[in-house]
Formats: sequence, structure tokens, C-alpha cells
Amino acid sequence: MLTTRRTLLYCLLPLLISFAIYAVFRSPDTIVNQVLLAFWPAKPPMLHLPQAAWFVYNLPGALWLFAFLWIGTLSASRRLTLLPLALALGIEAVQLLHFTDGTFDPLDVLFYLLALGAFAALGGLAKQTPAAVAETTTEPIMRHLSKRYKLAMAVFVAMVLLSDVWVK
Repeated sequence: MLTTRRTLLYCLLPLLISFAIYAVFRSPDTIVNQVLLAFWPAKPPMLHLPQAAWFVYNLPGALWLFAFLWIGTLSASRRLTLLPLALALGIEAVQLLHFTDGTFDPLDVLFYLLALGAFAALGGLAKQTPAAVAETTTEPIMRHLSKRYKLAMAVFVAMVLLSDVWVK
């Protein structure tokens, strides 16, 4: 079960960092930044890192995946924990087959696997027994986690689609 500190550290912090990378280093023409500008009229400064393109283009996806792998641990079903990885790799496969406007990038796949490695190294793949889950949670909380999990997955898919699939 995620503690509040782990939730902030493993879920929110990577999402905020990836969002900041998009806002500061990516083109204002990306859909994510257009949505940002619709809600926040002050245009963020556009910085360039030509020597570290991986930081701008690959790291945000890995951070999102890492965060949503941890959010996946909130699901009562342990099989759903790796759903974000399947979605991320599936989107890359769709891009490779040219079913979308996005561009396949093998570095994205590498960074996704690195995110999975970091998730596993921090104990995200550790199997909880039903008894351990019952000791740390109560039944009403488990019902709410299911709703939170569905919402988190919807947000994850929307962010990935807005940033990596539909580009101008």
C-alpha cells in the first residue's frame, strides 16, 4: 500500500517534473502546451537543450510511466499494475506501424524499460498477499482506490495521447 510520502514522491513528483519539462523545453505548438496556455495565459520561457534531446523528448514519458506504474499498485488486481507499461509500449508499436501521427522512437522504449527497472528496484513489483492488504486497508478505502485507479489510468492515457500521439 502506498503511503502518503511514497505517493507524493513516486507519483506526483515525476508527473510534475515531466510537466515542467514539457512547459519549458517543448514547442508551444505541442498539444500539451496549447492546453496549458488555454488555462494559464502567461507563456513559459522556451529553453533549448540541443545536447540533451533525451531529456526533453524521452525522459518525460519515462517519468509518466514510472508514476503510473506506482499508481497501478493502488489497484486491487495486481495484474493491472503493469497496464501502463502495456499502454506505453502499445503506443510505440502503433507509431512504428504508422497508424498515428506520432513518431516511433527506440529511445522511448529504452526509457520505458528503465522506468520499469526503477519501479521494480524500488519494490513496485513486490507481491502483496491478501492478508497484508487486509491489514493495511479497510474495505471502504479499497472501493475508493478502484475509482482512483480508473481516474489515474484515464489521465495517463490522455497525457500520453496529447503529448506523443497527436502532434501538429
